[in-house]
Amino acid sequence: MYTKLPGDRSPIFTRTNSICPTPESVLLELVLQNDRENIQSIVQNQAKLLTHLYIDYNKPILSIACSSEQVEAETVTTLIDLGADLQHFNAVQWQAIHFAAQRTNSKVLRVVVEALLDQGLDVNSLQQSNNSLHILIRFGKNEEHDEFLECAKLLIKNGIDVNAADSKFMSPILWAAKKGYRDMIELILVESPVPVDIDSHQSRGKTARDIILSENLYDGILPEKFVSLNDKDDVVLFNHIKTRNENGFINFKNGDIFELVNSDDGSSTLLQMSCDNGLKRVVKHLIDKGADPNLGTAKNAKKPIEIAAEHGFYEIFQILLDHPKIKIPKTILMTLLKHYDEDKFPGIDWAECYRRLHKKLQSDNSILDINDVDYFQSSSLHYAVRYSDPETVMELLDLGASLGSKNEFGTMPICDIEPELLEKHLDKCVEFDPKGKKDKEDFSVTFKYRTLIPPPRKIEKRDVSDSTDSEQNLNNQFHQELVHETEVIFYMSQSPEFKHLLKHPVIVSFLFIKWHRIRWLFYTNLAFYVAFFMSLVVYVFTEYANFNKERSSFEVFLGQSSEVVLIITFFLLVLRELFQIAVSPWKYFKNFENYIEITLILITGALLFITDPSNDTRKQLSSISILLAAFELVLMVGQHPKLSTNVVMLRTVSFNFFKFLMWYSLLIIAFALSFYILFTESPSEKSGNTTGEEKEEEDYFTDPGKSMFKTIIMLTGEFDASDINFHTFPIISKLIFVLFIFMIAIILLNLLNGLAVSDTQMIKTDAELLGHIYRAQYIMYVESMLLGNIIPRNLLNKIEDLCCCCPFNKDWNYRALQPLARRACLFPHFLYYEMTVYPNRGGQIAIHNTVKKGNLGNCCFGCCSSISLDKDTIKRTNNIVQARREQMKIKQEVSYIHKMEALVLGLETNTRSEIFMLNKKLDYILKYINQERTE
Repeated sequence: MYTKLPGDRSPIFTRTNSICPTPESVLLELVLQNDRENIQSIVQNQAKLLTHLYIDYNKPILSIACSSEQVEAETVTTLIDLGADLQHFNAVQWQAIHFAAQRTNSKVLRVVVEALLDQGLDVNSLQQSNNSLHILIRFGKNEEHDEFLECAKLLIKNGIDVNAADSKFMSPILWAAKKGYRDMIELILVESPVPVDIDSHQSRGKTARDIILSENLYDGILPEKFVSLNDKDDVVLFNHIKTRNENGFINFKNGDIFELVNSDDGSSTLLQMSCDNGLKRVVKHLIDKGADPNLGTAKNAKKPIEIAAEHGFYEIFQILLDHPKIKIPKTILMTLLKHYDEDKFPGIDWAECYRRLHKKLQSDNSILDINDVDYFQSSSLHYAVRYSDPETVMELLDLGASLGSKNEFGTMPICDIEPELLEKHLDKCVEFDPKGKKDKEDFSVTFKYRTLIPPPRKIEKRDVSDSTDSEQNLNNQFHQELVHETEVIFYMSQSPEFKHLLKHPVIVSFLFIKWHRIRWLFYTNLAFYVAFFMSLVVYVFTEYANFNKERSSFEVFLGQSSEVVLIITFFLLVLRELFQIAVSPWKYFKNFENYIEITLILITGALLFITDPSNDTRKQLSSISILLAAFELVLMVGQHPKLSTNVVMLRTVSFNFFKFLMWYSLLIIAFALSFYILFTESPSEKSGNTTGEEKEEEDYFTDPGKSMFKTIIMLTGEFDASDINFHTFPIISKLIFVLFIFMIAIILLNLLNGLAVSDTQMIKTDAELLGHIYRAQYIMYVESMLLGNIIPRNLLNKIEDLCCCCPFNKDWNYRALQPLARRACLFPHFLYYEMTVYPNRGGQIAIHNTVKKGNLGNCCFGCCSSISLDKDTIKRTNNIVQARREQMKIKQEVSYIHKMEALVLGLETNTRSEIFMLNKKLDYILKYINQERTE
């Protein structure tokens, strides 16, 4: 049997005739009777009782205690101290603070509020958007007037949000005004530590201010408190934005907010908050009233257009983009492209934002540097090749986005671009006058290189107006603008998917002009090394060859002269290698050619400066040094683009030969050991030898080492089978020897020869491409040396760690060969990222300087009065021009067809209209005639 507890408005029942009551029902009885001692006992033994959900109440014990009239505040304190959950909510999301507010008991409410604050919890917990102040005003007992106001005062002083909107978009003061609680209105206005918004929220079109004024509820309210609300117009506007009340914002003061448009609440301006909330009409209203589109706050430095871009609000983005004073942030393009492929929603589309910005950049590309980078040093093209479509990538390339811009991970955009797309872009880099006649002698083609060149590092311009060293400062700025111009092409030469593009006229012309720019360095280096090589050969032959026992005076003079030249060139060679190690030690020790040079330096140094070894040792060292020097000279000559194919043949054939020979080395060793066992003479056979010559000839297989040496000689076909001892084991020795001839001399050697022929033929077929590849690699190597930092950054970091009083600039570089670097770089001071060629003049190149007008071919390319591209490149250029002309012709024809179709449709429409009007006139005339006849 269940009976209702007296004095409780909630449907609470308990068991009265229970023979064995449950612990939950016992706890409930103890709470309702305020038996705190027994409450502690039962809860300490069964702590789970505090979280038990009573089905009849649909809430736990603490919520029952807060809502029951007979439960005292001390009992609520006991439950909280025992660990009752203050934030447990029931099916309608009421928590303990909400039940306490509804009960309108200030003591109980104080206990709950203080417990929340002690536990670091929020007193603004919501029940379906209602906080406890909403609950108090809406459902509290106003008849207990003092307790009613005391509860409200308690909540306000402890941080309740007096401007919060509930599920009906009504604030507490609006509920108080609607219910006519004048004292509550006064209390909220007086006690609230923050300005109270009485204008934002509406009930049936009326704000709290409207109701207060219309119902005369302001009587008795402190005048300064009520009037001061008129001075808080910016707060009203911010609350309109927070509640997304666009009509209220636009209609506020009939739009007279000119003095408030740039207001901020400390964290955001009105325009920033409007962009963050996607309020297009509010943004338009603020811009029309004169809001600054570039204004931010100390806490939020993001420009409004940047906020709109992050959210993808393309309509707001367009409004701000059209502002004449807008300043586009440098990272905005990266932000849009980063979200380019994300899902679209109504009003949200990052791709559309990009398209509108791109349209703006097409008309005025000065508003944004297309090669600006973000925090990770990634440019817009980095994000475009990863997240957008090929059309977007092509658009950015057309705007001048660099393929060589490196991010902090060392990645360039070209690493992710498709080869077909890159080829289309290179074709577009070939520009010409469509109206010019292709067969005319003055027909010119311009190659554009801007996208192939890494963007120059930006430096802060110094004010030199009052400085006497202005020219020197400008020169420093000039030096710092130099970049590695061949990085993109070098990457293409290393990537199999891009190698074929090295034959493109844009790439070939760049490598051609670059080679002519630095070839004097190649010839200077070659002349220096030839001097070293010749002096080494002469020195060795005059000092150690000993062709004659006594040297003539001329030989003595020649030896002394060669020694002087050799010492000078030797030290220059050492300095060259040390410089290369300092600039790029990792690259230096990865190159096998450099180990030849190091060995050559050590041997030559021993020959020049160490006198202790015997003449025999010196002769051996001399022979090795000449051989190594010759090898190095061959490799150095092979760096010339026209001779590089020969060196490639040598390297490729040698590498493949030794690689395959390694696989068969085990078989060769096995044959050598077999020959040692089979062909070694027994002691009795050795004693039977009569002549020393025969004995000498038969000693080839006396030990495994000699047997191995003889076997290697036999690989070349030098068998000397007549001198081999087949007598000891006549059958098995001859079988193994024949097997050796068949397997090694016939099969293996012919296989290696065929492989060499195949490699050679393939290299000859790709000779042009290989020439471009090695030209790009050589130019890149020269650039890395000339533009490299001679003092490694890691060393500077170590010095800075050890000596904190000597900080170094992270961007500090020391380029020892800066003057040479200036002569090697093309852009932007020698060429302005383009070059003109006359195909009908034999591919003649016209070079125009950006500082001094006129042709600079003579002063930059030595004694040549003019330079020209090769015939194959000119042929490919003409093919590109012809293909572009055909595309233009097709487009013109399609456009003409569309115009004619539109014209025909227009004529048909006009004809139909005229026939219709004639029919109407005829109908009118016939009707008039019929009327006349009737009359």
